Amino acid sequence: MTALPVARYPLIDVLKALAAQFIVLHHFSVYGPVSEALHAALPRVMGLLYEYGLIAVQVFFVVGGYLAARVLSSSTAAWHTPRIAIFKRYVRLLVPYLFALIVVMLCTAWVQPWLTEDLAAPAPGWGQWLAHVAMLQSILGIESLAAGAWYVAMDFQLFALLTLLLWLFGGGNTRRAQTVIAVLCVASLMVFNRQAEFDAWAVYFFGAYGLGALAWWSRRSSLTDGPPASPLYARVMFVLTVVCGLVALAIDFRERIALAMGVALALVYWGTASQLLAHCAKAQTNMETLGKQSYALFLMHFPVLLLTNAAFTRFGFTPETSSATTALGWGIAGWAASLWAANLFYRWIESPAAAWRGALRPR
Repeated sequence: MTALPVARYPLIDVLKALAAQFIVLHHFSVYGPVSEALHAALPRVMGLLYEYGLIAVQVFFVVGGYLAARVLSSSTAAWHTPRIAIFKRYVRLLVPYLFALIVVMLCTAWVQPWLTEDLAAPAPGWGQWLAHVAMLQSILGIESLAAGAWYVAMDFQLFALLTLLLWLFGGGNTRRAQTVIAVLCVASLMVFNRQAEFDAWAVYFFGAYGLGALAWWSRRSSLTDGPPASPLYARVMFVLTVVCGLVALAIDFRERIALAMGVALALVYWGTASQLLAHCAKAQTNMETLGKQSYALFLMHFPVLLLTNAAFTRFGFTPETSSATTALGWGIAGWAASLWAANLFYRWIESPAAAWRGALRPR
């Protein structure tokens, strides 16, 4: 399978960069004594991050569906060889993920004297470790080793499901496949996403992922790296899915679905945003960097969070005695350290791994 030429999409970089920051801030509002100190210092802001910050992950699901449809609908017909496409995605996710899990386990072992067991859990057994390697921990009901590990497994599930559907129904450039994706997307929005027992399975999040895929197909004739084809049918499917999504929100309003629909609409009608970004080269460069490193940030911020909370306790600070300035200082330091760790991880682990993972594909 020949790789598509690399293309940077400014709006996608902005969406990924901002969503990653919200997820980091959400976790700093949830875990450890630093979060308690921050809640005391900024109760309303931290309360909003605690309550709504995690829905930023919907941005990654929509963008993931958009980019997956781009790859799987390319002229190289990646969907013709689903085994190879799925394996490559697995390796793409797994190599950085395993390094990050090892870092998490080392940090957890080191901070145990200063943090409670609910944050610094004992070393995992082989069953828990292998479940994470197979990305089945959520399905098997096994506790995650790190906040956000569930997302990596879900991203793989969604990509595999989309790949198999395209293989079964003739590829993303066919009306049949686009119809099937739209129908499953609506089923997710109307039914599966309203049932908490499905949240370990791809169908729970396919509404967001499918919207992203439909957004790609409805735009591809105006993009330079897609196959020449009329997007009219895909646009009809996209609009109908959005209408059904609005009905689903009227029945049962969910902020996460409203955000997913908003992101999908932005991806379809993003021309103005891209033009504005093009006039600000420095901002675009910064957002491109943060966008590229969003997966590294997603993986590395949790061990940094552990170390930040351990240092907070080790140096004698407590949520009850910390001033607002102290709490904010620790929170900002943890956030900045997360960005620094993500930059190092991207440069030394994720980016080099991308250069050689192609040699691991099955023959």
